[in-house]
Amino acid sequence: MPKNSASNIKGLLINYTVRIVLTTVLSVFVQSLLFSFIVLQFDIDLELLKYFGVIITILSSIIISYVSTIGFKNNVMLLSVISVIPLLLLSIINFAVNNGSTTAILIKILGIILCSILVSVIKVSKKLR
Repeated sequence: MPKNSASNIKGLLINYTVRIVLTTVLSVFVQSLLFSFIVLQFDIDLELLKYFGVIITILSSIIISYVSTIGFKNNVMLLSVISVIPLLLLSIINFAVNNGSTTAILIKILGIILCSILVSVIKVSKKLR
């Protein structure tokens, strides 16, 4: 296997960062759109929206962790946790602006981190087989 040159690493880092940003934006947008459609179609009570927010956040962290670590062989767990930092920041800013529930933000933070670790463990175990 050839050694990585400095220009190759720079391109790899840019690719990784772009993948994180695009996956975060698209994942949250598409899932929000889907859950909004479900709420409108089935006339679900608006009190349940905070639970949908937790579901969207956790599903997004799974998608982001999986997509952003495609093509990496080493340090998958670290890269997986780093990839969900924009989603963590988005959740914390949303909590600060909207005066959300403290328990909901704690569940989101723990869910984001645990799901990203879980995805990386699953990816590594599949590679070992």
